[in-house]
Amino acid sequence: MCLQIERTLFEDTVKTLNNFYAEAEKIGGQSYLEGCLACVTAYLIFLCMETRYEKVLKKIGKYIQEQNEKIYAPRGLLITDPIERGMRVIEISIYEDRGSSGSSSGSSSVSGSTAR
Repeated sequence: MCLQIERTLFEDTVKTLNNFYAEAEKIGGQSYLEGCLACVTAYLIFLCMETRYEKVLKKIGKYIQEQNEKIYAPRGLLITDPIERGMRVIEISIYEDRGSSGSSSGSSSVSGSTAR
């Protein structure tokens, strides 16, 4: 099991996540419309619809899952979705097999910031 990830692969992952977060935080006509509808409906509109921000967060979750399956998991690594850790920090867990029982028992983590 190789526990090393190429620098370019990690940098591409971080850049893509930064682009997703920039897209989520972009203020535009849709954001203003969502805000106006929220005020008019006493925020009840959000029970019926997802905000653009929530949609982008779902895209980020799918992207991280895809990266884990294709790139990180085969190397014994796992990226945790930044939303689970307070945003803006990529946590990578390292899994090791210890003993002959075949169970995965150890993990440690490495963090990298996704701040722009």
